[in-house]
Amino acid sequence: MAKVQSKPGSLLIKSGHVIDPAMELDAVMDVFLREGRVAEIALPNKVRGNADQTFDARGLIVAPGFIDLHVHLREPGQSYKESIATGTAAAAAGGFSSVCCMPNTAPVVDSPEWVTWIQQPERAAVVNVFPVAAATHASKGAVLTDFGALQRAGAVAVTDDGRPILNDSIMRETLRAASGINLPVIQHAEDTRMTESCSMNEGPTSFRLGLRGMTTLAESSIVDRDIQLAQQFTGARLHVAHLSTADALKAVRRGKRSKARVTCEVTPHHFCLTDRDVGEYDTNFKMNPPLRSVEDREAILSALADGTVDAIATDHAPHAAHEKLVEFERAMFGITGLETALGLAITHLHREHGIPLARIVELFTAGPARVVDLRGRGTLARGSHADVTIFDPKQRWIFEAAKSRSKSRNTPFDGCRLTGKVVATIVSGRMVYHASLGVEMSRNSSLK
Repeated sequence: MAKVQSKPGSLLIKSGHVIDPAMELDAVMDVFLREGRVAEIALPNKVRGNADQTFDARGLIVAPGFIDLHVHLREPGQSYKESIATGTAAAAAGGFSSVCCMPNTAPVVDSPEWVTWIQQPERAAVVNVFPVAAATHASKGAVLTDFGALQRAGAVAVTDDGRPILNDSIMRETLRAASGINLPVIQHAEDTRMTESCSMNEGPTSFRLGLRGMTTLAESSIVDRDIQLAQQFTGARLHVAHLSTADALKAVRRGKRSKARVTCEVTPHHFCLTDRDVGEYDTNFKMNPPLRSVEDREAILSALADGTVDAIATDHAPHAAHEKLVEFERAMFGITGLETALGLAITHLHREHGIPLARIVELFTAGPARVVDLRGRGTLARGSHADVTIFDPKQRWIFEAAKSRSKSRNTPFDGCRLTGKVVATIVSGRMVYHASLGVEMSRNSSLK
């Protein structure tokens, strides 16, 4: 039984293969955690001091705690799909010690009060939760929210995720206002004027199924416009959420070459699947942006390998069964993804496409930490927060949606055979998930 402690004790993680891209560290080391911080990293058996607990990490990868820039925890207002407690339990099982939650809830998180509400202990979060607040009131794309007040309350970025900011002048003002306080602006890049009544990618599969398809231009045109607007303001920071097309990647590359502060994320479903996988109207393959063409997927794989992409984010979007078990056009967009992200990355990126483990770890750690300035996270440097992910890169397993810690089961990966499994997740020095126990633990508990 877990023993409740008022403060985290000390933990020695012994003889694990430490991969910390932020420190350019890739070696077998011991990691000593004490009072919620990384106290020391040293060669095996060289750590000074005694620990309350020891974790044998031989044969395992020890990495900074994973960070997911894009999750939907559905609170406030939609707890029948997910709660902060259940969503963060799924995050812990997936190796994520920190998640950034989107504001498209009911009501929309567009005030400091709601930002504060999300972070209250009563929400029973298992991992760190960093709110992303709405950029405009009620995410209607008209009147800007108070960015300074939202940031002081704990928001790490602003976005109207799910409702892209289409008006040029409003997006320009959003970037200008955010640049003044060094706050990232996250954009769901979709020109909804082009995608009305569309339910999947435009291509041979949509034609065969008789479904209206979204063009790639609907995404890339918004990315191109936003980068041009961002370049008008010194310090403006633009982050492209769940990028899915080759043309949008070209725009991001142009922006980075011109020294614009533009970053982007991609999801596991976009680097694993294509629109062909929709099959016969399977709504578990319906998401927004939609699964794209083989050519778009190949472009994403190249961008993950060459450093263009800054982060892997899940876009974890839980829905109740009745919201998916309907006709394809009527089904809600989105899938769950927190518990399968690492396995999909190792299986498809590392084993199939030869992307080094160190690069994959960077996409889950140092990359996302840079995007939203989570200083002291995304690294195991001395003094940083004691957030750690320990995983076995060789373990083979089958994902069973019925055993998910999420409230929802809307995933295309049910029954999928994966390689690479989370063994333990540590937040502020406390073990919040251990695979051998099959349960997540309270953040104020430790194993004895």
